[in-house]
Amino acid sequence: MKTRTHQLRRYYLLGQTLEGQQVWDILCAIRGLRSVDALKQTPLWIQASRHQAGNAVYASLFEDGITRLDLHEVPTSHHDGPIYLNVLKYLDLPQAAAMAAQRTRVIIYADDKSPWEFPRALTEKFSWDAEKKAGLQLRDLPKPR
Repeated sequence: MKTRTHQLRRYYLLGQTLEGQQVWDILCAIRGLRSVDALKQTPLWIQASRHQAGNAVYASLFEDGITRLDLHEVPTSHHDGPIYLNVLKYLDLPQAAAMAAQRTRVIIYADDKSPWEFPRALTEKFSWDAEKKAGLQLRDLPKPR
């Protein structure tokens, strides 16, 4: 535990967080896929859960050509994670999901759908799902088998 805390503090000293670096890693992986000629035009569909689902939302804001995000058990606030420096001064995860839903189809699997009412309402109001094959859908979490 002490070693992990020490490693995380190093990111803060650089003005970064572990989760911020993980978003960068997702972007590098996408760009790596796009650098292969046979995969340049392949539709990209990202599936992630928990903290990585939040990271996938932010990565989708910086990269074009993502056709769908499937997000399972997304934290409903940055208070629960992922951690980005000063992000709560401007927006929280539901607002970031709304920004992503304007660009791509976002499907959130969650038991509690109330935190996601804002981005869902924007999808309906602006008809993102009909016009741009984008928008936000809410679905129940799959039951374990």
